[in-house]
Amino acid sequence: MMIRRTILRLVQKLGYDLVPTRVTAAGKQLVLRPLDPVGVEILSDPAFQASCRQIEGLTLLDTPRLANLWELCRLTDPGSSIVEVGTYRGGSALHLANCAPGRSLFIFDSFEGFHHLDAKLDQAFNQEMFRDTSRANVVQLFAKRQPAPTVVAGFFPASAAGLELAPVGFVHLDVDTYDSTRDALEFLRPHLAAHALIVVDDYHRTAYGVDRALEEFVARHPEWRLLPLFPSQALLIPRSWHDPVTPPAREHP
Repeated sequence: MMIRRTILRLVQKLGYDLVPTRVTAAGKQLVLRPLDPVGVEILSDPAFQASCRQIEGLTLLDTPRLANLWELCRLTDPGSSIVEVGTYRGGSALHLANCAPGRSLFIFDSFEGFHHLDAKLDQAFNQEMFRDTSRANVVQLFAKRQPAPTVVAGFFPASAAGLELAPVGFVHLDVDTYDSTRDALEFLRPHLAAHALIVVDDYHRTAYGVDRALEEFVARHPEWRLLPLFPSQALLIPRSWHDPVTPPAREHP
């Protein structure tokens, strides 16, 4: 045990010593400390590792954001559905399916880029982004999965018309822009389970439209709290999160 601890301390020290403490990115000086993997259980979870390897090249999400999705989704009701809006090439949706096998999964994307960009709020994006994908390719990722997810092409929430989503226990919302984030949250709210969680990508990452949409949502709906997650995600959590779940009423003969 003493030898193991010594090796771990040495690895940790070398990691910090070998990585420079300051780097230049986009003309800004950033303080950089490497990830300390010692004792972080999810990083040694074989299922998480296998999922990350499987979706390599299919997602723009980094390891910390994938870890947040994995752990937060697993906190929600296993009998509830999962919704991802903005899947791009489907990697994050496949990751959610890996972390919660057997749950109903609904995947939404326009598969043709953005519908509308606000010149002031959505300046981090342009109309040519996220077009190199297709519904057929995402469907193919799940060809051998049961139950197969519902993959819907079109601009959300109009594309969800007529679908029975509820109860939605977990949402991954990655639509980048003000209008899309605002409209998606308002549409999904009445479909959410009592203890649902919503993870929104691109929070505090110069995607000012996302920031504004989230701040307006919690102002309109004070039953929700907004918490930042590292890196560049937000968690919407209901104030009733710690309230006990009321069991369904029993039918008496």
